[in-house]
Amino acid sequence: MDTTMEQQFELCGKAFSLEASGNLNSAIKGYQDALLLNRNNPAPYLYLGYALAKRGDANHSNQVYSLAADISPNTINAWRNEQVSSDIRERSKHADESLRKHFSELHRKVVNSYKAEFPDAMVDRIYEAIWCATHDSEINYNRADQNPHLFYVPDLEPAAVFNASDYEWCGKLETAFETIKYEFLSLWNDPEISGVPYIDSASQLDESWQPLIGSDNWTSLHLYKGTDSFQNIIDKVPNTHRALQDVPLLCTKGVPREIVFSVLKEQQHIPPHFGLANTDMTVHLPLLNLEDCAIKVCDGVYPWEEGKLFLFDDSFIHESWNKGADTRVNLLFAAWHPDLTEHERNAITRSFAERDAWNNSRKI
Repeated sequence: MDTTMEQQFELCGKAFSLEASGNLNSAIKGYQDALLLNRNNPAPYLYLGYALAKRGDANHSNQVYSLAADISPNTINAWRNEQVSSDIRERSKHADESLRKHFSELHRKVVNSYKAEFPDAMVDRIYEAIWCATHDSEINYNRADQNPHLFYVPDLEPAAVFNASDYEWCGKLETAFETIKYEFLSLWNDPEISGVPYIDSASQLDESWQPLIGSDNWTSLHLYKGTDSFQNIIDKVPNTHRALQDVPLLCTKGVPREIVFSVLKEQQHIPPHFGLANTDMTVHLPLLNLEDCAIKVCDGVYPWEEGKLFLFDDSFIHESWNKGADTRVNLLFAAWHPDLTEHERNAITRSFAERDAWNNSRKI
């Protein structure tokens, strides 16, 4: 154990003694001082959060618990492991139950507020929607091959693959294929622009993903990601950007959640996995070098076709590969699930925004 860890352990021990004697204010100060020595150790967060809860500071307690979960999701589930100390198990169980209650109530409060503002809006199935990691009751998915790990609306039609010909915006986008391909090639050959690993080196995915983690085997050129805009790239592909204006893009704070040129080198495999939510369609426009390249969604295998859109719900199990001799390039983005009404989309967006706002307010 290094010196910092020893000091942190000592401070936590003193704070624990103060907590046991009923001196909660001093104990909380002690846990906070310990955390300042090393913010990457999740255990002291559990002790601080528990002491805050005992003092009656439920919101602050949940903030601290949530920060611990950010460092290591296993922290909140430690109570399930009988090998863990009784103190940690007690506190992690309280953290798990408290966060599930908090986030479930937060979602329902947001949807109720939306219903109060728009009394005629039919958003009941959004009220019943599930934040998967923090739901306060058992989750039952419609299908065994569907398992989103962020957000789930139970009553959405469980369609794994969609038909592009059903949506007018798909035809419009396909007509812009040659222009989009040309702009990508210009971008790719620009010495001022370089792709970055699609999966960063900090990822904790299992061994099957190792060839792709922090690697140029799978790289990306993002126009948008999360709430970030990459203006240096957007400016170089104006016609691509314009062609996407009619698409019902999934947005966060008015910014498309993801628009990216996805570049997969030859002889690479993206392992089977589930996506974040069933509220959107993941859309691919294949651009380049598609021989021996395909995607598998559930039991169906779909070879990429240059210039032909492919739409699917990535909350279903899927994988993809490039067994060819050249690099494969697709334009990839997220669009709203077609079964959602505008009011439902707005209610979902508000739930995400409220959760983000709460997360941004957290402190130790």
